[in-house]
Amino acid sequence: MIPPFIISEKIKQRKMQKNNINHPLFEKNSLPLDKFILFEQKILALSKVINVALNKFTIDHIAIRVNHCKSAEQWLTLLLKCGRIISDNIINGRVIYLVQLQQPLYFANQFIDVIELPFPKNKHYPVEDWEHIEVVVPFLANESVSDWVLRMEKQFLWGELKEVHIKVDEPKAEGEIYPNPSIALSFMDKLHNHTCIKVHPYHIKKIIEVFK
Repeated sequence: MIPPFIISEKIKQRKMQKNNINHPLFEKNSLPLDKFILFEQKILALSKVINVALNKFTIDHIAIRVNHCKSAEQWLTLLLKCGRIISDNIINGRVIYLVQLQQPLYFANQFIDVIELPFPKNKHYPVEDWEHIEVVVPFLANESVSDWVLRMEKQFLWGELKEVHIKVDEPKAEGEIYPNPSIALSFMDKLHNHTCIKVHPYHIKKIIEVFK
């Protein structure tokens, strides 16, 4: 007998493939859908370890990571065949593009229409491809940034994790009016799972709306 969890995973894979197989990003550009499916599997594995049930929170965007400007330019060309730039701000010394897709991607039982593409700076990534997602966990009323960070660590029991690297940051583009701290979580062992899940309090579209 096939274990129930294996059957469940196969059903999820088929559902993801069905919802994305005709997406222009894969259909017209010949991007490998199997890599996107594998990315989802690795993200789901990470989400279980860090106690973040993705079905309870909004995933506001998916991010790609590359090490070379040429790769970034190629990705941007592909993305612009399927969407439009909604932000191209300089953050931490590099341009980060946000592209809103005309047709959203299906990922972790959600439809996501924003792709983040940072042009490379100095950091080298082990995999040049789909790399992380960002999840929205809003501030409570009158909650400070430090209080929010502390609540996240307690709510998800991150202090007990030994196999996960945790990084707290507050990236900000010039002109942004909302504080938007970010907590990035990834496995120490990036050889087997290079992906990352970031948690932040504001939806990315809320952050950039001041520039519109």
